[in-house]
Amino acid sequence: MMDTNAAITSRLLNIQQAAKYLGCAVWTLRDLEWRGELPSVRSLGRRLLFDVRDLDRLVERKKGGR
Repeated sequence: MMDTNAAITSRLLNIQQAAKYLGCAVWTLRDLEWRGELPSVRSLGRRLLFDVRDLDRLVERKKGGR
């Protein structure tokens, strides 16, 4: 298991890393993914992964109430 306190250097983050990156709960990310507001990647092991660029785009969309 990867330490979620480790420096983020990968483009794809697991759900715990992505939640930490955004400063939100894991369930918030799951909800965004289920509603189609945040794209995800399923790895071969069916792990839910998120692209850092998609996380950054989400932040930009949410700025200023958009």
